[in-house]
Amino acid sequence: MTEKSEKYYQAVMEHKQISRRGLFRGLLSGAKKTQQQAVVEPFTRLVARPPTAVDETLLSRLCDGCGECEKACPQHVISMINGKPELHLDCNFCTDCGECQRACPTLALSNTCHSTGMIPVFSGSCRRMLYGYCDMCATDCPQQAIDLNEKRPAVLKDKCNGCGQCRTACPMGAISFTLSPITPKVQEAPAVPTE
Repeated sequence: MTEKSEKYYQAVMEHKQISRRGLFRGLLSGAKKTQQQAVVEPFTRLVARPPTAVDETLLSRLCDGCGECEKACPQHVISMINGKPELHLDCNFCTDCGECQRACPTLALSNTCHSTGMIPVFSGSCRRMLYGYCDMCATDCPQQAIDLNEKRPAVLKDKCNGCGQCRTACPMGAISFTLSPITPKVQEAPAVPTE
């Protein structure tokens, strides 16, 4: 595919004649090649953000502080702090409903990766560690991201999206959150039909 693309572009440059179909095919194959070669860099949020927020550098440039995401959140967990959306998961959790993303007039909430950037941490007051029973956090976790094979609950980081539902479910208040690196997933480009 790479040789064909290079030959195609070389022929275009030499003959300066190209069909409309050939032009689009060449452009799309170049875009697919670029996407496949893209390096996906993990990033860490500075604070908990709505699940589809872009990385911090882009967020600072794209978000204009309009507050539409805060108004749209049915769980009321988004607050505008210093003109940027932050999640507050102390009394409620994020359902990842997508309302904030739909309400955002900019591309600040356009990430394909759904993570708040937070990961649960279990303190020593966890009922399971104290008494040997309790599975409320794991039962309520919509991602099934809490492993109870050991006495201390463990978080499956590749599954956890940091929604905070486990914290809300914990009767002991034994769950807090810490920042965790996020690795965005690259979506494959759709196949370009060739004739």
